[in-house]
Formats: sequence, C-alpha cells, structure tokens
Amino acid sequence: MESNEPKSSFLEVNGIRLHTLDWGGAGDPIVLLHATGFLGRIYRPIAERLRTIGHVFSYDQRGHGDSSAAPNREYDWLWTMKDLEGFITKMGFAGVRAFGHSAGATAIGSLASERPDLISRGVLVEPVLFETPDSPELGWRNPFVERTLKRKRVFDSVEAMFSNFDHKPPYDTWRKDILRDYCEFGTRQNSDGKRELKCSPEDEAKIYATSQEFDGLQRILRCEAPLLIMFGMKSDSLAASLSGKIAKELKRGRVIDVPETGHFMPMEAPDYVADQAIEFLAAK
Repeated sequence: MESNEPKSSFLEVNGIRLHTLDWGGAGDPIVLLHATGFLGRIYRPIAERLRTIGHVFSYDQRGHGDSSAAPNREYDWLWTMKDLEGFITKMGFAGVRAFGHSAGATAIGSLASERPDLISRGVLVEPVLFETPDSPELGWRNPFVERTLKRKRVFDSVEAMFSNFDHKPPYDTWRKDILRDYCEFGTRQNSDGKRELKCSPEDEAKIYATSQEFDGLQRILRCEAPLLIMFGMKSDSLAASLSGKIAKELKRGRVIDVPETGHFMPMEAPDYVADQAIEFLAAK
C-alpha cells in the first residue's frame, strides 16, 4: 500500500491545542486514539491499513506528542474521554468508528457508552480496566508511578534511544519500524541538541495515579454500541484477567484473547490487529 505522511494540523479542544493527523482514506471517519505515554504517529501501520475502509484521523492527547500541556496539570481519565468527545464534536463528526489502545481504548469504550451518537462502533485493544475503585489489584499503581517518574527522558540521539530500547522489555517485542518511529516522533530536540521525551514522566505518572477515579469497566459493560475487545494472552494488565467476565457481560460485540501478545499488541502484531479491526469496523 502506498505510504504517505499524514497531514498535520492543530485543533483547540477544552483549552488544549491538540495536534491532529489526517491519514487520508475514503469513506466515513475512523478515529484512532493512542495509549498513555505515546502519540498517534507511531500507529502508522494500523492507520494506513484502516484507510481501506474509511477516512482515518488521530490526535495526540493533552501533554503528549505535539499537543499542548494541560493547564494546572489537569490529567485524568475523565479529561481523556472529554477531549475525545471534544475532538469528534469539533471535527463535525457523528457516529464515528474508533480504534483505541490501552487508556485510549478505555476512553473510546466509555464515550461510546455515554455518547452513542458520537461513536457507533469501536475496537478496544488492551483497555485499562479494574472492577472497583478500591480493587486490591490497584496495588500496582504506586510502584508503577514511581518507576515512571524515574524513567530516562533524555537521549543522545534517536539512534541511541533505539539502541537503548531495542533489547529491553517491553520494547524488545515491538516491530522495529514502530520502535524507531517512537524514538523519532516521541522525542524532540532540546537546547543541548539531545532528544527528550515529548510526554514528560511527571505528566504520564499523573495519569496513572488518577486511574481509580474512573470506572471504565462499568461504562464499557453498559455500552450499547458494538465493541471488539482484544486482550493479549501474555499481558500483565489488570483487564486481561477480566476477559472472561467482560465476554459474558458485554452487551454487543465480542472479546478476543490473542496468543503470543501482551499489552503492547498493536506494536507487536500490527498486521493481525489491523485485520481484526478492519473486519469488525467494516461490518454493518
């Protein structure tokens, strides 16, 4: 398939200057939303495949990629959903099809539940979910926040970052072209001529720290729109352990447990993920 750079622009949503990408394609709009800490550009293999069934758009969430930072560090899961709502509305869309990964998937499923007029059908890859706000499994949160705050944020070059990550979990399972795109487009040159992460560890940690305040699971289980939910069988995410429960209680759609993949399934098996997404999103 022909590969062209997406068209870059900016859109004001909820006081945030969102960086948007128009990937092209013909037909009704499809919106792609990335995981926490990443950006829309690194989902290129999936975005390009989705162009065969619609006109694909993505954007960088607040504090991510080339979007502006949130005022007063307003980062939480409700804002992630509200920014998605604002993006779809500002673009003049309705009844869009959507593809999301991790927290992006949680936002899509939740918004589809609350605003079925905006999202008609969604593919959720490894959504971040838990059963109750005080679930014992949320014990992961504080250690994870602490590790995020200690994350290396400055690298000598794109190549140095790629070499640093290439053999380290979780990046060692990623397809190499996607990892390289993350190293290039997920960083910017700083005043010292080095490469610095566009999403600061402090902002990323704030999002993880507010996870208990948002009940994505119940929103998704109430959703009337068809949802395809995909979990990696090697995933260490909390939601993957809820796969059976979600499969039984999901109102419309289905759950797929994907062998030999983990939480970063779109980076590990983009062709498989795209195949499943195209089949589901193209259905009537």
